[in-house]
Amino acid sequence: MSAWENHYRDAVAEVISPDCLDEKILQHARRYKPLKKDNRWLSRTASGCAALAVVVLLAHPAQYLGALTPNGHAVDQSDHMAKWRRSSDHLLEKTDSWYALRSEVKAGNYVNLCNQWRRQQRSSALEKLPRDLEAAARSHCRLLPAP
Repeated sequence: MSAWENHYRDAVAEVISPDCLDEKILQHARRYKPLKKDNRWLSRTASGCAALAVVVLLAHPAQYLGALTPNGHAVDQSDHMAKWRRSSDHLLEKTDSWYALRSEVKAGNYVNLCNQWRRQQRSSALEKLPRDLEAAARSHCRLLPAP
């Protein structure tokens, strides 16, 4: 411990408040009481309703069985998602000219990608591969033999 810390501790130990001042402060502090809230019942009611809502949401059988449509039939979410994916794939197919090649690469078939990449390397007149396909070609096409 340094010298200034020792001096500080000694000075603090010498500071003592008189007992009568301590008593006055304690009596003044006893007068303070916590605020009484007038809306205790409203608070209890709100928290009870919130707890009930949580229980209903967690325990409701529709959560486990699937929600019913207005016709009374359960909706199969997987079928709905499959339809949405097919429609989005169809839109991608129309807008992306490299869609067929990308889907082959995602499936793990790199033969057409490597052929396209080798043709691109031989002549600069062909349309260049996009960056993602070019990166995949660099990493995979060296392993396959040239046709």
